[in-house]
Amino acid sequence: MRSITGILIIFIVLVACKKEPADFMWERSLGSGNAYFVGSSPDSGIVACGDLNGKPYLIKYSRGKEVVSDYTSDNSGLFSSAWSDTARFIAAGSSNGKILLECIDNSGKVSWDTIISSGFQIERAYLYYTGNGNFMALGSACPDSAVTGTTGIIFVGFDTTGTITLKKEISETNFLAAGSFSIDNSGNIFLALTRKIGSAKTKASVAKYNGDFQKIWETELYNNPNFGAAGMDLILDDLGQVYVAGKTEVSREDGVLDNSFIASLSGTGSVRWKNYMELTNNGSALFLDDDVLMMLNMNCFIISMINPDDGTETEKLRMLSVCNSKETDVFGHSLDTDYNGNIVVSGTRGKSFYVALKASME
Repeated sequence: MRSITGILIIFIVLVACKKEPADFMWERSLGSGNAYFVGSSPDSGIVACGDLNGKPYLIKYSRGKEVVSDYTSDNSGLFSSAWSDTARFIAAGSSNGKILLECIDNSGKVSWDTIISSGFQIERAYLYYTGNGNFMALGSACPDSAVTGTTGIIFVGFDTTGTITLKKEISETNFLAAGSFSIDNSGNIFLALTRKIGSAKTKASVAKYNGDFQKIWETELYNNPNFGAAGMDLILDDLGQVYVAGKTEVSREDGVLDNSFIASLSGTGSVRWKNYMELTNNGSALFLDDDVLMMLNMNCFIISMINPDDGTETEKLRMLSVCNSKETDVFGHSLDTDYNGNIVVSGTRGKSFYVALKASME
């Protein structure tokens, strides 16, 4: 895993100097849209994707933060996940309610694309590289979607040539959506889920499926029946423990507000701990490196540093010196670190496709 020693230095410096944190050292805004994914590339660059002016869009920045290539799809819709090596980019998203998969070469030209239908509407698709040139894509509605009728999740296996190797649908008459997923070394699949039965409030849960897509267990996280909840992101550690981020509703004097949460489960589905972080916020993305666990709170790019043993928040990094999470146009969707341990985030700022970097030394 990448070292994030530099991230810890951020907090030491801020505490020692007792000053307001500086804003991002590097940032880019493009057109009208959202950057739903950001990740580091094998050559120490940065890859981001989302939608730009109503089209699926992908961009790569070099180690020096210059644009290496960018690509706008001919399809409508968005990209919500991407993978890259030294030869290509693989992007997954949605177009007109269907899964969209595309392969783009390093010059920013499409090598192949495919659209996959299911028996329900797809709004997001997430990628997982399973090795040897093979991928698993997961498609579903958004966890906070207003989609009604038949919903579900679809798994699609494919390779770098675009050949589809499997397709498995799990449909339900009640609302079901996946926030993201991860796969362990035995091929088991772990999902962050949001469910809604009839007129009841949405509930957040975590489910484990085996390699044949048979459910092994599903654990509902504590859900107050009077308030809604949703699971947004999920990761595994090297011991097979699960970490899931999301949002729940809480009642306050000024009304019902969102509250971000993070929870951890064992590989057998028992809840190890669950804690609540930022009021008027959502837990939108997770990042784990060694013993340091980070959760991105969506509004204002606020990052909670969390002890993975008990879920306590050890530090808080406010990525912007001035930002009110209750009234903001800054929303973070994805989180990673670059080759130097700096924090990279993506989302939208002022309704623009937005990527930014927070230096490890400020």
